[in-house]
Amino acid sequence: MNRNLSATALIASLFVAMTAQATPQRNDAMLNGKSVHGEAVAAPQNARIVNLDAGKSVNVKCGEVITFQKAGKSFSWKFDSAQHRAVDVRTIAPAGFADKPLMVYVSRSEWEGA
Repeated sequence: MNRNLSATALIASLFVAMTAQATPQRNDAMLNGKSVHGEAVAAPQNARIVNLDAGKSVNVKCGEVITFQKAGKSFSWKFDSAQHRAVDVRTIAPAGFADKPLMVYVSRSEWEGA
């Protein structure tokens, strides 16, 4: 009985250790490493442009692509979130791009229904 219990405890501890290593460091990432807020994309010509210095928040619709600009730099992000959670742009921006908070509030799009 003790041998089975020890084996079970060993297997459980190995599983916990492996899961901890496989879990992304950012709490907004899925197990595959992708963001729960969407993904970086190439800037389409019809993307809405948001200047990071223009305000403290921006509203977007799920599926919308936004190009963020600051000091001659830019990056584009497609907001594709099942939970429609708000996100600080510093979480999704390339390293060093944003130095102050800008909250992005994601709402449902027309094609998602009620």
